Amino acid sequence: MKKIGILTFHNAYNYGAVLQCFALQKAVSNNKVDVEIINYHNIKISDAYRFIPKSNCNLKKIIKGVVKYILYSKKTSKRHQSFDSFMKSKYNLSEEFQKEELLNQKNKYDCVITGSDQVWNIAIVGELSDIYTLNFGLNDFKKISYAASTGDSSLIEKNKELYKEKLSKIDYISVREEDTKKELDKIIDKNITVTLDPTLLLEKEVWEKELNFLEKINKKYILSYVVKPDEEHVKIVNYLSEKTGLPILHFGVKNPGYKNIFKSAYTEGPLEFINYIRDAEYVVATSFHAAVFSIIFHKKFFIIPHKETGGRVINLFNKLEINDRIFRNITEFQKVNYNLELNWNEIENKIKLERKKSLDWLNNAINS
Repeated sequence: MKKIGILTFHNAYNYGAVLQCFALQKAVSNNKVDVEIINYHNIKISDAYRFIPKSNCNLKKIIKGVVKYILYSKKTSKRHQSFDSFMKSKYNLSEEFQKEELLNQKNKYDCVITGSDQVWNIAIVGELSDIYTLNFGLNDFKKISYAASTGDSSLIEKNKELYKEKLSKIDYISVREEDTKKELDKIIDKNITVTLDPTLLLEKEVWEKELNFLEKINKKYILSYVVKPDEEHVKIVNYLSEKTGLPILHFGVKNPGYKNIFKSAYTEGPLEFINYIRDAEYVVATSFHAAVFSIIFHKKFFIIPHKETGGRVINLFNKLEINDRIFRNITEFQKVNYNLELNWNEIENKIKLERKKSLDWLNNAINS
C-alpha cells in the first residue's frame, strides 16, 4: 500500500486551515492508501497564534501581546482547546518533525502532497520554504502540490527565479487561483492545473455525517464571520439585522460594532463553525471557507472579499457564475434583494463537474 504524506498548515488555529487539511486527508484516503499529516510546525505560522511571538519580537509586540493576554487569554485558551480536540480526533498525524529533521530524514513516503492553503506565500511562511516546496529528504519520492497558493500572485513576479528553481522540481502542480497559474505558466515549463479547495471535494452528505453529534440551533440568526476587522462588513451586517429583525452570531473575541448580538462563538471548534453556518438564516462574511460552506448548505449568503486574499472567492464565484453574491460596501448591498434564492440545481451541477475534474487530477497524480 502506498504511503502518502500531506504538508500544510494543519496546526493553525483557523477554521479554513484545519478544515481544508481534514478534507484533503479524507479525499486522498479514498485512493486506498496509507495517508498521514506530516506533523511539521512552521515557527512563523505558529507565531501568528501566540500572544508574544517567538521570532522577531520587538518591545512594541511584547507590550501588545501582554495586554492581549490579560484581556483574552481565557477565551483564546478555550478556543485552542476546541481546535486541538478536533485535530486529535480527525487527523492521522505523523511524529512531530523539526525543520532540520524533515530536511535530512530518510524519506518514508512514496508520495508527498503540499497544499492546500497559502503554503507558497513568502509573507506568511517567512520564505519560499524547502518544506512546503518539497525540496527535502534523502530519498526520491513523488512530489505533488494540490491547490497550493501564493496568496498574492504578484509575489511570483517579484521572485521569479526563486519560484522557478523550487517549484520546477515538483512532479505534478495544481494551484488554487487562476492568477497563480497565469504567473507560474510564464516561468515553469509544466502543465499547471487549477483545482478546487479540498473542502469542496467532499459532498454535503459527508459533512453532514461529521455534524451528526451536534445539535441543530433552533433559532433564526445572521452569521457574521470576518478574517480581519472590516468596517463595511459591520455596516452590512447591522443593516441586514435591522431589516430582518434577526440577531447576529459572530466569531470575534470582542464585539466589532454589532448592534443586535445573539452570541459570540469565538471559542467554538471547526465542526461547530460549520454547524452554525448550516443552521444560519443568512451568512455575511469576508472568509472564503464561510462562502464554501454557505454554498454546500445552500444558504442565503453575501461575501465581502478579503482585500489581500479575496482572489480565491472571486475565482470560485466566476466558475459558479454567482458574482452577484459579492459586495464591496454598504451602498452596493442596500440595492440587493437579500431574500433572493440562487439556482441551486445549476450551482450543484457546476460543482459536481469541477469536483470530478479535481479528483481525477489528484487520483492521476497519486496513481500514475
